[in-house]
Amino acid sequence: MLDVALVSLIQDMSEKAGVEGVIQYWSRVGESLAKRMGKEAYLGWPSFNVALREKRTAFAIEGDVIALTDLAITDVDGDVVGYVYALETCVFTPTILRVRYSVGEMSRADQLVAEEYNNTVEDIAVCNFCVIHLKFRAEIAKNITIGGQSLEFYQLATRGFTGQTKILEQNLKKIGINPDYVRSLLRNYACVFALVLKGAKLRGEEVAEE
Repeated sequence: MLDVALVSLIQDMSEKAGVEGVIQYWSRVGESLAKRMGKEAYLGWPSFNVALREKRTAFAIEGDVIALTDLAITDVDGDVVGYVYALETCVFTPTILRVRYSVGEMSRADQLVAEEYNNTVEDIAVCNFCVIHLKFRAEIAKNITIGGQSLEFYQLATRGFTGQTKILEQNLKKIGINPDYVRSLLRNYACVFALVLKGAKLRGEEVAEE
């Protein structure tokens, strides 16, 4: 009942504050939640990935996030500076399914918010709830250190509840991941992103400068 009412709230907010207002509101929600989760520090990537698997890190609040350890991200010297991660199922999927079952379809505001975000921020949102995820991850990355270094977050790909997909190829090029491989990951995952040590000189960036 409450999550169905939440979708009605999205429609109401969009009518009163416009889709830009919904984006700003969801961004504040994601930022506020990240701040409440606090700071985390890990000795290295192995300890962080174990914490993720055991759901002891803020990133686990979104659901089952898998560290794809075969997709290590390296810098220009060949050192591992990050990994690719995948969210198995979006935490908002049950809400969306209940709305479709009880009401028949999502509010038109859902796609309007996603479209506005794609046009003005990054072309990666498949529904309005993506705004919360994206802001939350970006802020959480700032609160986590690996070996004393903070992290940067790169969204790579998303899959919506109706099967639509979005891929940010500029981010894939930056970290040196093949777009076709990431696209294949969306068969099994709802969301794919990367975490990288802040300030790392990535191979993809070196290629872009040549």
